[in-house]
Amino acid sequence: MTTHSLKAVLFDLDGTLIDSEYFYFSNWAPILKDSFGLIISFEDWIREFAGHTLVRNVEYLREKYQIDTTEEYMWKRTREAYSKSSMLSVNLMPYAKDVLGYLREKGIRIALVTSSYQTTVDAVLGNHGLMDYFEFFVTREQVQKAKPDAEPYLLALSKLGLSAKEVIAIEDTITGTTAAKLAGLQCIAVSKHATERERLESKADFLYQDLNEVIEYFKAQLH
Repeated sequence: MTTHSLKAVLFDLDGTLIDSEYFYFSNWAPILKDSFGLIISFEDWIREFAGHTLVRNVEYLREKYQIDTTEEYMWKRTREAYSKSSMLSVNLMPYAKDVLGYLREKGIRIALVTSSYQTTVDAVLGNHGLMDYFEFFVTREQVQKAKPDAEPYLLALSKLGLSAKEVIAIEDTITGTTAAKLAGLQCIAVSKHATERERLESKADFLYQDLNEVIEYFKAQLH
């Protein structure tokens, strides 16, 4: 991607812009323990569940741990847990507002591509006053196949009316990075988790520790 070809940036949400993975873990772990006797650590969550849809995680529980559960049951239990702990408690990732502000200042179009539902987007980004930074949101209910399928990013490219070479994606997991690469996008991956970084090294075009490093990357590109 040349200096002047970048027209838009597509952000993932969970773990990229919002620090939500511990929130999800802290709600899933008690359900798995109380309902099925399965005890997982946060490191287990990052390695095996983070960045995936509920449907995929239910399938994974069946296959990996032989847990007999359903999407309906886990949807009900997790939504009950989320409502009690309130997603409004979820913080932004460090430098999230800074990177959005910098890109807007430079005239770069910004959109969101997430496996979360619109209600989550509205709750968390709305609470932090970030909704207006985004031209549009591609959420779980808009696609048939979620990440790691390319469909969410292909839909975003269609909405932008741009080619893949004019757009870059920012992700934090191998799931999202795979989706972005399958859609023909360059992808910046941002993660501090060792297990995830190992997986991302061979897949992402750039791998950074935090969004401040992403800002420095863009500063070097967008003089």
